[in-house]
Amino acid sequence: MNRKLLIFHVLPLLVVLFPGIWFVIAGNDRMLKGEAGIIENMTVIFLVLAIGFCISGLSLANRIGLSSLVKAWLFVMILGSAYFALEEISYGQHMFGWGTAETWKELNDQDETNLHNVHAIFDQVPRALLTLGILIGGIILPLYRHFRGIQLGHDNRFYWQWPTLDCLTIGLLVILIRPALSLVDVEFINTGEMKENLFALFILLYCISIHTRLKQLAGDDVTRA
Repeated sequence: MNRKLLIFHVLPLLVVLFPGIWFVIAGNDRMLKGEAGIIENMTVIFLVLAIGFCISGLSLANRIGLSSLVKAWLFVMILGSAYFALEEISYGQHMFGWGTAETWKELNDQDETNLHNVHAIFDQVPRALLTLGILIGGIILPLYRHFRGIQLGHDNRFYWQWPTLDCLTIGLLVILIRPALSLVDVEFINTGEMKENLFALFILLYCISIHTRLKQLAGDDVTRA
């Protein structure tokens, strides 16, 4: 099977189907949900991998001599992925099991050392903005460019920032997962955790897409040399 098809389109579908497959095989959802569950851990793994691809992408961008705008964007992606991952693990609390200070418990509605349970501005607002960004940048605009026959060259100012059709499948899943799960009563899937998992996978596949294009451009430069 084509590797690109497998990574960008088959993998997202497998991730969505995974909880159901697990439940059928294991007969329970004990290891799927919760702070130490498989879905939460997958989310963090996706984000760590995204950071790795961005770091490698920075190296490629330096080698090719791309503009500082591209490097700055990759650095923003590293910071955003790191923040997302650290929030998911409550900055290590779920791994090392430390307690939460009484003063912070008064602010955090789940007694955790993170920000997203403190106020909507750290949780619902970023979720809404990311969902909107994926809808417009990851679905509508790539489809518009595809059907209008618009090709962006790597010398275009925003070539590296705009998602390509590589991210279409995961983008659709991010948008559709909540309404789809609202129609089906599946107790083994936590809708919020699954949405976060797909957010993280979108970020990873987006970073892989950028890295793939950078690697291709670096290879073309070597060939021309």
